[in-house]
Amino acid sequence: MRILSKVLWTLAFLAATFIWMVLFEHGFSMQGLTEGTQKELQALSGWFSGGKK
Repeated sequence: MRILSKVLWTLAFLAATFIWMVLFEHGFSMQGLTEGTQKELQALSGWFSGGKK
């Protein structure tokens, strides 16, 4: 159970960091959050799949 706790805390930290970076880069509004999240997830998927830059 201890390893599960560490994994969950790590995932929570990564999610919170991602959201904060999106908010700082795209603005502190709901529109900035939703559009920024979509753009950043597309960029991440492209980076992992080796797609266009």
